[in-house]
Amino acid sequence: MSGKSGSDMATIGGQTLISRNVETNDMMCKRSVIYYSHSKGRFKDNRAVVNRFYRLNWGAWIRPRAGRHKHLWSKPYHIKWWAKQHVFCTDEQNKVLDQMVGAYYKRPTYFVDDPYEPYQKRHDFAFVPLGKDSVTTSYINTLYEYKSNK
Repeated sequence: MSGKSGSDMATIGGQTLISRNVETNDMMCKRSVIYYSHSKGRFKDNRAVVNRFYRLNWGAWIRPRAGRHKHLWSKPYHIKWWAKQHVFCTDEQNKVLDQMVGAYYKRPTYFVDDPYEPYQKRHDFAFVPLGKDSVTTSYINTLYEYKSNK
């Protein structure tokens, strides 16, 4: 402690409370995440991600809205309906979630009567017309013609 100047240390009554020097502080950020199992050395999935999120076949993650179970007695019907809806995660969140799970959860899943089946395919449009599973080239051409006429 003799090598430190008085401006680097916070002292009261001659007793050092905390150092402004980052290397000497014991309060460094630490991550205690175990990525690999001790027995076989395999990658360990983060169980919280698996329980809270769902990965679509095209790589996006969805999650339910936060606070969807809180104070339901005081909420009107349309807010209860809104709270049940799932939302997409952002691109940054998708990258982090992909790093937190292994290859098993990234594989495409095919379930009978899957409620997420309409969302498993990605279309590069803002919306797909109601009742259509995919968009045909004739529909795309009509959109381009409509755009060019405006």
